[in-house]
Amino acid sequence: MRYDKDGDLLSMGMREFVTRARRGISEALPFEEDEPEMRDGTPKAAFLEGYAPVPGEYRFSLGGHGAVVHTVIDKVGEGGLFFAVPCDATPSHPGRELVAEARGEAYIAALSYLAVHAAPSLSLTFLYFRPATGETHETVETVTKKKLDTFFEKCRIALETYAVPEIERVTVRLSSFAALRFPYRKPREGQEEFIHAVYRTVKRGGRLFAEAPTGTGKTVSALYPALRAMAAGGCDKVFYFTPKRTTAKAAEDCLCDLSHAGAVLTAVTLTAKEHICERHTVCRTGRAACPLAKVNKLADAALALYKEGLVVVGMAELRRVGEAFGVCPYELALTYAELADVVILDFNYLFDPFVYLKRFFTDGGNYAFLIDEAHNLPERAAAMYSAEISEEEIAGASLPLGEHAALRHATKEAAEAFRATLFPILASELREDKDGEKVGATHTRELPARIYSLFDALASATEKEIFITLSSKEEGKEEKLAALRSYYAAIRRFHKILSYFDDRYEAFYFYDGGRLTLKLFCVDTGRVISDRLDLGRSAVFFSGTLSPLPYFRAMLGADGSDETLTLPSPFDRGQLSVAIMDKIGTRLSERERTLPAVLRVIAATVSAKRGNYIVFTPSFAYNAMLAAAFRAKYPKIRVLEQTRGATEEDTDAFFKAFRDPDPSYLVAFCVTGGVYSEGIDLAGDSLIGTVIVGTGMPAVSFERESMCAYFDEKYEAGKAYAYVYPGMNRVLQAGGRVIRREEDRGVIVLIDDRFSDPLYKKSIPALWRGLKFVGDAKGLKMLLDKFWSENKNN
Repeated sequence: MRYDKDGDLLSMGMREFVTRARRGISEALPFEEDEPEMRDGTPKAAFLEGYAPVPGEYRFSLGGHGAVVHTVIDKVGEGGLFFAVPCDATPSHPGRELVAEARGEAYIAALSYLAVHAAPSLSLTFLYFRPATGETHETVETVTKKKLDTFFEKCRIALETYAVPEIERVTVRLSSFAALRFPYRKPREGQEEFIHAVYRTVKRGGRLFAEAPTGTGKTVSALYPALRAMAAGGCDKVFYFTPKRTTAKAAEDCLCDLSHAGAVLTAVTLTAKEHICERHTVCRTGRAACPLAKVNKLADAALALYKEGLVVVGMAELRRVGEAFGVCPYELALTYAELADVVILDFNYLFDPFVYLKRFFTDGGNYAFLIDEAHNLPERAAAMYSAEISEEEIAGASLPLGEHAALRHATKEAAEAFRATLFPILASELREDKDGEKVGATHTRELPARIYSLFDALASATEKEIFITLSSKEEGKEEKLAALRSYYAAIRRFHKILSYFDDRYEAFYFYDGGRLTLKLFCVDTGRVISDRLDLGRSAVFFSGTLSPLPYFRAMLGADGSDETLTLPSPFDRGQLSVAIMDKIGTRLSERERTLPAVLRVIAATVSAKRGNYIVFTPSFAYNAMLAAAFRAKYPKIRVLEQTRGATEEDTDAFFKAFRDPDPSYLVAFCVTGGVYSEGIDLAGDSLIGTVIVGTGMPAVSFERESMCAYFDEKYEAGKAYAYVYPGMNRVLQAGGRVIRREEDRGVIVLIDDRFSDPLYKKSIPALWRGLKFVGDAKGLKMLLDKFWSENKNN
């Protein structure tokens, strides 16, 4: 919904008209009370042959203001109005929600048609079609003008709830953004350049890749100009993406500071359903069982929350208001996001093909995407767009199905076809392991055509079984439905990723102890990320570490027209001492032998100045070994150790140990690339040094080797793209924990002989350029003693 102040007009699309209205209507709409007549489908091309879509509009009054719904009819013919509806499911069972949405949109489109062509009734024909398979199914119904008017009046009343926030957005909030002053005393070095670049990008559209080192103030440098650009028409909504709760909190705090500086704004932080809702498991067995499932109260709940005038709405507020109105706090967050100026959320809400926010990112909009900690996105996207499945999973032996059930036959046939198709590809690669079991693996960049049809048929058969079970009255059907839905989720995920498979993917075939598995791995994430960004008008990627920029531009889908910006560190090189111990190897085969030398380096670092230190290591196993050896040799020094599966309480205790004043030594052993190596702020004396053991290089794997071959072919930089740059990014993130503020002083010690390789040196940030190569622990101690003596008054 958009408000034009000059014309006093609220405008919206027909999908928005229907979906928003349904959240505020306490009784069923006409199209939810009956079922249209079903008949065999015709091919989509024949259905729409010779016709072009017909745009239209329907004007009315909404809360004393003018309003218009923009409509589209796919075809107007002698038989009435025709609508083509794409669906992911089997067209004969497209799902209740999709049918309701399609019929609602058709009803408002019919009203726009009747406003020009008066008639007592109209025939509406829907063609549900599945693009991936070409399957179709038709339904037809006849609607009277009276029925359409009843539908419209109920929707109009419900939509008045949304009119007030939108009008206030244009008349009050945008005006405050236009006059907004910078919320702090003065911009830091490089900050003004970043602010201007973000403003330019959001106002005119396009993409910006910005490396903004720690201390630049990147959060406010992104949000402040984005709000100013919103006032200038650059966007209607800002989505602030971040992969970690700590950076989300920084965005929330920044928005509060902007509010104090004069911005009249409203924002919401989205949290995963399993975290915000204690009853999230109930949804899996059907909403009817949940006491917080009053969908028709969502609009009232959202408006009540809006009237509270909160700057940032978070988990506590959503739970409180959700309980009061009997609505799901997660659904309330999504509804409130429609009213908000800024939405803070995880990467997956845009980039994940299974959990993206359909209400915003099905068709896209005039959005600005601010992507914080963007260095994390390539690996996250690779995981989102990769999938694997085994023969056993396809067979679904544990499904509660009768021997003669159609799905039981389908799963058996699919599992047999899966083996028959893939095993010959693997046969020549099989060998016996030490236990006499046959194992093997291979890979290809093409897939057998049979795999596509196999999953098309299996997905369709599973959908039909779910529909039959839903319609049945058999006992225990809820347990059966839960099992079917779990099975369908696995099949659907693989089926969906299969549709993306192209020359940027690699197919891996594994055989281990009789288990046959197929994995589709997204080697190059650039295209899929770029496609998702097209759903907005502008995107700003920013991080403290986007080095080297050509690598991140490639992995994040940049093209030649996208702007890049590399900001200098606001800190002086004299604040930081960086040493590289390039005579010690830390490869897997060397770790046990070089452990004493590593211990001497850690001791030399810590002994130079009392304080808190973190030692980052390449793996949990090595981390435990090194921590145990250090404890044994230096029993008087307090040691913390990161372990697998650390709880939230463990994390809180970890940070508390660093922030509590203590004149003694504290040394924590953590894993590079883990939760403690990025996104944490330990300023001042909370952390004065890090020792980073190893290059952070990912382990050698089939997937990494395929990346190496792919990027060798594409850029002649396979090793760099697959191993070196991802590893160095982890190292830079870990090192970036040390200097957080202008008054901070600290040391970083890198241990590995590979750091002297020019390939690694390319990734070294400017603040580290005064680094010294040191041969042994004694030389390191001398270097650090000198550094701390020069900084003893700081």
